[in-house]
Amino acid sequence: MLEIRFHGRGGSGSVLASRALAKAAFYEGKYAVSFPSFGAERRGSLVLAFARINDRKIFRRTQIYTPDIVVVLNEDIPELIDIVDGLKTEGMVVLNSTKKPEQIILSKSINVGVVGATKIAQDILDEPITNTAMLGALVKSAGIISLENLEKGIYSVFNKRLGEKIARKNVEIARIAYNETIIGVSKAGKTYADLRPWRPTVDELPLGTILPKIVLQNGQKIGPGAAKRRKTGTWSKEKAVVNQEKCIECLKCLFHCPEGTIYRDNGKVKVNNIYCKTCGICVSVCPVNAISIEEIEDYTEIII
Repeated sequence: MLEIRFHGRGGSGSVLASRALAKAAFYEGKYAVSFPSFGAERRGSLVLAFARINDRKIFRRTQIYTPDIVVVLNEDIPELIDIVDGLKTEGMVVLNSTKKPEQIILSKSINVGVVGATKIAQDILDEPITNTAMLGALVKSAGIISLENLEKGIYSVFNKRLGEKIARKNVEIARIAYNETIIGVSKAGKTYADLRPWRPTVDELPLGTILPKIVLQNGQKIGPGAAKRRKTGTWSKEKAVVNQEKCIECLKCLFHCPEGTIYRDNGKVKVNNIYCKTCGICVSVCPVNAISIEEIEDYTEIII
């Protein structure tokens, strides 16, 4: 049985990709199942999807922990999590990247298929939704089904959900990605910070405006920060930045921040980008336009 794990962001189409792949496997004469894994995360958060393909009926419904293939829809994800965690030794990673296979550095050396999926999707759809491009790259890299049946699977799923015009564009994207995919071997050596979920105390973030600090009967503190189980700054490719020269320290941003991620440090207003979700409220309430939303170029400040 072939097990495939998809890594993507909410909105990038991981779930539809797994469904289209399962449908394509059906056209190939195989059995297949697909299912997602996500909680209450919003668009942009890291999500998983899974697919199993077999020549016989599939009864296993658990998540996939030791996949044969890992497909990564967003180029920045390998900077945030160890995508090859659990991957079988003889497995393969299919990446959305503008780099060549030998330029890819992962936690271990592994066979990789690489395609610049974002550009292909942007050119055809005018949106960076990379799911079908990555399916084309997957089929080229692993040869698990024919390109013809992949196109049938994509058309069937997308036509029903998004209409014929979009379905045909996604079939075209998969075909282009198939032809442009480069196969090689990655380098080893990438290390990751401690990625275990962290739950800060209420005193580690400033008081927000929605819930005050409360101490329960069992002594547990709740309030701003207490519900933050993940470093949610990685949900976005953007961050809030304070221009210290413009800032007049009126603190409107601090008191309007719904996540309590804005604080004062040595007389300066700063943003805790590890938990900022870039909602933009601080930008709207700032009377002197001292806060802006900028693209994250280096996730070091987020994941450490």
